[in-house]
Amino acid sequence: MEKSLSLKKSSLTTIVICLIVISSISIGFKLSHVDFTNPPINEDLYVYVLGAFSITNGDFSQPEKKTLGWSIFISPFYLFNDSTDLLHYLNIAKILSIAISTITIIPMYLLARRFFDEKYSLVASCLFAFEPHLNYNSTLGLSEPIFIFTIILSAIFILQKNHNWYFYLSFLLGGIVWWIRPNGLIMVVILSIIFFIVYKPSSKNFFKYLLCVALFMIIVSPMLIQRYDQFSDPLYMSFSDNFFMGDLRTLFSENTKDIQYSASDYIQDNGVIGFVERFGLTGFHNMALGIYKMLFPYLIVLVPFGVLFSIRAVDQNKDYIKSIWVLLLISLGAVIIYFSIWADTRLIYQVFPFLIILSTIVIQRIVKYGLNTFSFSEKQKNCFLVGVIGVVIILSVTFTLRVDTTDKELNQERIEFSEILTQKFNGRILSHGDVLRLLSYTQLQASPDLFKEFKTSTYDFSIRPRSNFSDYENMMVHIKLYAQSLDELIQIGKEHDLKYIAINESAKTGKEAWYPYLSNIYDEEENYPFLTKVLDTEKMGFKKFKVKVFEINYDKFILNKT
Repeated sequence: MEKSLSLKKSSLTTIVICLIVISSISIGFKLSHVDFTNPPINEDLYVYVLGAFSITNGDFSQPEKKTLGWSIFISPFYLFNDSTDLLHYLNIAKILSIAISTITIIPMYLLARRFFDEKYSLVASCLFAFEPHLNYNSTLGLSEPIFIFTIILSAIFILQKNHNWYFYLSFLLGGIVWWIRPNGLIMVVILSIIFFIVYKPSSKNFFKYLLCVALFMIIVSPMLIQRYDQFSDPLYMSFSDNFFMGDLRTLFSENTKDIQYSASDYIQDNGVIGFVERFGLTGFHNMALGIYKMLFPYLIVLVPFGVLFSIRAVDQNKDYIKSIWVLLLISLGAVIIYFSIWADTRLIYQVFPFLIILSTIVIQRIVKYGLNTFSFSEKQKNCFLVGVIGVVIILSVTFTLRVDTTDKELNQERIEFSEILTQKFNGRILSHGDVLRLLSYTQLQASPDLFKEFKTSTYDFSIRPRSNFSDYENMMVHIKLYAQSLDELIQIGKEHDLKYIAINESAKTGKEAWYPYLSNIYDEEENYPFLTKVLDTEKMGFKKFKVKVFEINYDKFILNKT
């Protein structure tokens, strides 16, 4: 008895040490991406940070395009800080994101234990800890790490037949998942199907299931009530009104935000076949391409075989394998329509842990059964596993080195450009190319009261940057407008008080999706007499960030057309 306890204690110590080593290596990968000295250009982080300040100021109103979960989580950490430097608070979000992503290695191990023994569960933890896309994403300060963390915990609790109450925790966490990201709504569907796969349909289990759903609804009810009070719809989603116009630009443009265009409208205009092609086949193609890119550098080899091996599971509980497939198929299927418009792979990062489970099945089969063909000893098999992990690390290092890091000189010129706009100009500005990414940061940094006293309820959703800047007469405000030609843009711009157009030299090739008809203006400004150049960074000595800003003269535009 004492010997058995001693062996278990020794095994546990070994596992803890392995997880600490794996986590340490993973942190190294993450820190190779992060830059705490420069502001991030990802605008989503500013939304979450401003949302956190809104919460600390007692305003729990929801941003139009985001949920509150991540902002709620980071808001208490802001209460213990009294800095007037916005970068300080942005870095707090980054650090928390990195910490959560690293801690998730432990739940990943526990999830893998539902399918494998300790050895292969550690392998699964390595595949997760060294995954380059997740490591890079964790440094952005966004909601994906905590989203993945909560989903893994929810999966752990529902895939546990030995405890008759764990599934309650799973549905509770499922409600929190919805708080974190809008597509978390589908968790209640996923958990409902898995519940009856694992615990089997019966009158007793059906009553337990109703309690689970009731618990889920209790968790999400404050969010639904807030949405109803704020938007008159508890299931409000900002893209629901004009999503089926089928153009990404219409989702973010000021002049299309009030357009009502449903799926039935699209079908009426383009037919059922046209609808399926645009929102089904296109979405499937974009998603397949996105997953293909996501699986590099090492999952691309393992996942296809994992899919095949999972069909005839040998050492895994068949109900658990079915549950993995339910989660994968519903998670991916639920966002196919979104991928037809917006192919952002961050929408499906939550499937990584479950693809890793399938990948680990491949490694287990090879080591446990394939190597027996060559009469490998147990020690040789363990050496093979160490070799596999070594290859994974090498591939991850190689892939990580290929990822573009922040160009500090370019970032500094972005900030300087934004400061010039903020100090010398005012009015609404539209950009062709990656020009105004740091305008939000510069304006918020210049006046700490703008972010430290921020309240979402005073936010004007029609303008950018995403803040409560409503007095655009006295400051520079970035907006987007939908137009299919320069003439149409100028006409619409007049209706929406557009004053300036900024054009990046790198966008003149026409690759910029928003306003390709603006590409020639950078080099052929003399052909557009109604556009007066008011700023040229190249003439100011900028080396990398070359942008021209033009003021629109609407009177000259009219004369030019007559």
